[in-house]
Amino acid sequence: MRILVTGAAGFIGSNYVRRLLGPVPGAARPRRVTVLDKLTYAGNRANLAPVQDDPAFSFVRGDVTDAALVHDLVAAHDAVVHFAAESHVDRSIQASQEFVVSNVLGTQTLLDAALHRGARPFVHVSTDEVYGSVRSGACAEDAALRPSSPYSASKAAADLLALSYHRTHGMDVRILRSCNGYGPTSTRRNWSPWRSPGCSTGAGCRCTGTAGMCGSGCTWTICATPCTGCSWPAAPGASTTSAARR
Repeated sequence: MRILVTGAAGFIGSNYVRRLLGPVPGAARPRRVTVLDKLTYAGNRANLAPVQDDPAFSFVRGDVTDAALVHDLVAAHDAVVHFAAESHVDRSIQASQEFVVSNVLGTQTLLDAALHRGARPFVHVSTDEVYGSVRSGACAEDAALRPSSPYSASKAAADLLALSYHRTHGMDVRILRSCNGYGPTSTRRNWSPWRSPGCSTGAGCRCTGTAGMCGSGCTWTICATPCTGCSWPAAPGASTTSAARR
């Protein structure tokens, strides 16, 4: 299989690509893995260094909103795994336009290319934040979407677009809604690596919002969890949550 992976210079996407091209027992090795990444603040080519010389790997620097580029790339691949997104909540509150452009228009551009170029399946990597805040317990997968920031609203919009392509066109669309991630190569803009030093030294930790927004606290998961989910995605048209928001 030939797989196009967007946003894979980021820490979760790069973990996924390294997993695809690494020695995973029982997993079929793809014939080609192409990374499309704009290399913004969250992207780092060094994250892909372990697979840089693999003959099955290639890298294209570009934007998921570039329709001509996206259509050409999708036409040359059998499946799309879509990680690319603006994902920093605080930045979305200050300036939301780039989140709408990247997360909504970018996803639509990829879906349209996959529809017309025949790439199947289309795996859309989303977030548990589309469910909003939960004071206790956890969200069921079919719970109403109640995003509470421009970032999560843009991801919810992208989810609904993806599902509409399944329902309208019969596309093989699969959505992953994982919880907050951490792990090697995670950027300092992510809460866990940024605040862990402060917590461990007694400097204190700051959370956006009120104490009740996430109930007993937001769940974090090591980045291998959503990457495993992409390796074994859900049934067509389904959304799957690797960890519910708590």
